[in-house]
Amino acid sequence: MFRLVISDSRAWKNLMAAISTLVEEASFDVKPEGLALRAMDPSHVAMVDFEYPKESFQEYECTEPSKLCLDIGDMLKLMRRVEAGETLELTLDPQTNHLNMKLTGKYKRRFSLPLLQPSVSEVPTPKLTFDAQIKMDADCLNDAITDISNVSDQVKIEADEEKLVLTGLSETGNVVVEFERANQAVLDFQVKGEAKALYGVSFLQDMVKAGAASSKVVSVEFSTDKPVKIDFELPLQGKLTYYLAPRLE
Repeated sequence: MFRLVISDSRAWKNLMAAISTLVEEASFDVKPEGLALRAMDPSHVAMVDFEYPKESFQEYECTEPSKLCLDIGDMLKLMRRVEAGETLELTLDPQTNHLNMKLTGKYKRRFSLPLLQPSVSEVPTPKLTFDAQIKMDADCLNDAITDISNVSDQVKIEADEEKLVLTGLSETGNVVVEFERANQAVLDFQVKGEAKALYGVSFLQDMVKAGAASSKVVSVEFSTDKPVKIDFELPLQGKLTYYLAPRLE
């Protein structure tokens, strides 16, 4: 048996939108302790790691571990018109192999989604160490990435012991955004030496924009020419983390 209730359906919609930035089909691990997903985009350049413990839900029931594979785009289409204050209930119908969705607000709405065949491949957790770890306001980082995306298809991220610098260069213009460690947008600043790397701005923009819709705080962790880890703090111990491989200059 599987059943969960989310008090804020918009929060779930935002999380599914964040996952959909990288994958169209999502295979969730459903366990008695909560939901989890780890998946790579088709090009294997980026990865999303999502966890939502049972404490994050208003109600959560799971009698045995299983896989829940869904077309995230189809779910978002059904949730396009969710309203503030609506609760979302998800239940699994093993007889029809469908996921049933019930939205309750001013009135009740019911939807059903067919389950897909889950992938057999498992994505391991990246084992990385980082020289730069900076916690900051998610909206400020989103604004910086958006400014750079207007002139460049890549962003250079640099950090030393005093500041974080994001740069975009192209024939149409240059954008440089600096966050000094004492900046009010910076909540925690830990940098050992210097670190710099180049990343695709479109991936980064999608990640940060999607994550900022669910969280006000983001942690950026990277080392020279290594993948960047973008980690968003979710309510009630939830986790939304992205990894993006670097580009070589």
